[in-house]
Amino acid sequence: MSDSQLPPADDSHNSPNDVSQEDLSVSLPNDLPPVEPPSAGMIIQLFLVPAIIVAVIVGVYAAFGQLASQELDWRQLVTDVKSQNPHVRWRGALGLAQMLDADAQRGENTQNLAANSEIATALADLYEEFIPLQDLNEEELKNLEFLSKALGRMRVQDVIVPVFREGIKEDKDRNVRKHSLIGLAMLAGNVQASGQTLSQPELVGELIDISKEGDRLLRHQAAYALGLFPSEKSQQRLVALLSDPDLMTRTNAAIGLSRNDSAEGIPVFIELIRGAKDWDLDPNQVKTEEGKSTYFERMLILINSMKALSQVHEKLSADQKQTLTQLLEILSDETQDAVLKSQILELKQTL
Repeated sequence: MSDSQLPPADDSHNSPNDVSQEDLSVSLPNDLPPVEPPSAGMIIQLFLVPAIIVAVIVGVYAAFGQLASQELDWRQLVTDVKSQNPHVRWRGALGLAQMLDADAQRGENTQNLAANSEIATALADLYEEFIPLQDLNEEELKNLEFLSKALGRMRVQDVIVPVFREGIKEDKDRNVRKHSLIGLAMLAGNVQASGQTLSQPELVGELIDISKEGDRLLRHQAAYALGLFPSEKSQQRLVALLSDPDLMTRTNAAIGLSRNDSAEGIPVFIELIRGAKDWDLDPNQVKTEEGKSTYFERMLILINSMKALSQVHEKLSADQKQTLTQLLEILSDETQDAVLKSQILELKQTL
């Protein structure tokens, strides 16, 4: 059949796709509903609330995880301190000391690591290894000092006191005795600050004996430690030490008496502050290690003396207050040490 013979197209049988523009305009509505942006309430419901819930869950999980890891950390560090590998041992000891410092700053959230007998035992066992040594080398001295201060930060009397008592015996190396006395004083101070008492009658007798020795360094350290033991014997010895030929020993005796509300050492404080104006009180001028040690010792004794004066300021006479105020003005002008200046200002306000 030829093209001319094809039947004409039937418009009544259009394809469904063959819809005219007119038909389309008839079948669809003229106006679509307006599109509105989501409200703030809807956003909060969809995103913010779930995010808060997730954050709370993650926070709780992290908190419990941190507590668990801290518990694991100190136990692992105690194990490390017992290792035969010296690098592992000292890494563990350093880690424990850092944890003690951090825990002491947590306030109400503390783990009370300072009262942890396992930590105290681990560090005390390590310290005991140094007690028999003589003529310690530089590295041993640094380790000894580090351990004495780490133990001094704690409050486990039954573990630590026997170790330090062994370290202060007369036949021990001078440096071992020195750092054992420092550790004892720190321990006694921490115990006292926690509201407890370091009651060691035999130890008081041993400290009194050391305060009678010819070594001025050991004498003034013993005097400082005696001030932390509020017994009648210790107070009597401190009064006697106010006449010691060494200024540091006299001053530590006066500080110890003030801790027990005694004003008998006030003349020594006045003597100390009057003489301090002749010291080199500029920290920027200290160059040698020996100079740094002397400077630190002087600043420490001055600051401790001013704190002691604040404790007994009500017992000062009018003349003593006037004298001290004048001396403090001179000392403030002489020193370049910011900490000392601050302490001088605080004492002047108290007076």
